[in-house]
Amino acid sequence: MRILYVLHQFYPEFSAGTEQVTLNLARSAQRAGHHVQVLACVTDARNSSAKPDPGFPELLQTVYQGVPITLVPLEQLTPFSNIGFDSTPALIERLSGWMTRERFDACHVLHAMRMSDALVALQRCKIPYLMTLTDFFTPCFRINLINRQGALCDGPDGGERCVQNCLVAPWTPESLQARYRHAHDLLTGAVRRICPSEYVAERFRDAFPDLEFLVIPHGIDLLALTVEEAVPRKKEDAFVFGFIGSIVPQKGVDMLLRAFARVPDPQVRLRLCGGLFGDPVHIQEVRRLMEIDPRVEWLGQVPHAAVFEMLRNLDILCLPSRVPESFSLVLHEACAAGVPALVSALGAPGALVERYAFGRAIAVDDEMAWADALRNVATDRSMVSAWRDHVPLPMRVEEEGFFYDSLYRELRPG
Repeated sequence: MRILYVLHQFYPEFSAGTEQVTLNLARSAQRAGHHVQVLACVTDARNSSAKPDPGFPELLQTVYQGVPITLVPLEQLTPFSNIGFDSTPALIERLSGWMTRERFDACHVLHAMRMSDALVALQRCKIPYLMTLTDFFTPCFRINLINRQGALCDGPDGGERCVQNCLVAPWTPESLQARYRHAHDLLTGAVRRICPSEYVAERFRDAFPDLEFLVIPHGIDLLALTVEEAVPRKKEDAFVFGFIGSIVPQKGVDMLLRAFARVPDPQVRLRLCGGLFGDPVHIQEVRRLMEIDPRVEWLGQVPHAAVFEMLRNLDILCLPSRVPESFSLVLHEACAAGVPALVSALGAPGALVERYAFGRAIAVDDEMAWADALRNVATDRSMVSAWRDHVPLPMRVEEEGFFYDSLYRELRPG
């Protein structure tokens, strides 16, 4: 089959969880004998090595780790493509022509942000598609189901709750309700709608009660972990906490640093892995908190292949997110490495830790509660040992690929 993968951004410009999931699935489909192609947006074409498509020079072509990629420059999209589902006739026409030339049999949409034109083109070309809902962008323009008041949202309620709680420019009551209807139409057009966790599926069933949603967890590359395990774990006297991920306000790293400062034990360490992004005031505060505590080590952004090695040298993974995570690849990678976790009592990570009891789910953004948890864990190593016995084994990428391959074959024409 000729399978197209559609998402909002991709390697090498971006390397977050959805990009990794897409790369895993594309490689798996290649191993199964399918022809694959990724379609994504590039936000800075000037710094991209991609070349113009010979037949459609407005589109760019490149290859990443053996996966062919077609990129749509951001300037071709509408100004509100990051928050809504607006599209432009010219780009729809261009993408329709490109899809017809490529003769795709099926499409797998992994993120609809910035890709509304592509979704309309899919429908115009009558290419069947399935959607994996890696976050809450479809029902929520704020993406995280947290309203303007900072409270967890119960869902869009047909757009009515969006109007009540999140009416800000450029939105109007009519456009927010239209956004919900557009999202519903895109989901309805999908042959299958898949969520990576039961937590996400429950939120989508609340938001779109007339539609069905399946659950297929993202897979973890256990083979890569096995290769990394050939390197022995570093011998450290200190007890090591760690965070891995983008250091942005939503991830709560600033709160974690303040909580860690309340634990005076000189034999504990906090190791942070990830780039500093977003709000410059937040970046400045995180840098300040890291610099005043010599027990904190910041490694910056590291290649994904190095994540497993870092995990194996942690005693506890900390994920103090302020917003509900839909899955958390790094938490499942920690499970593959046998590492317990302290997480916010929110979203899919909180539900997973509570279900299997391999750590503790702590009140969101509660500095004192996190400080108490860090202190208790560092002083009671037997508790950590017991948690390790309960760490669940995550789904492998090969299993995830098998499930999706069966869904792709359902989409085969004829």
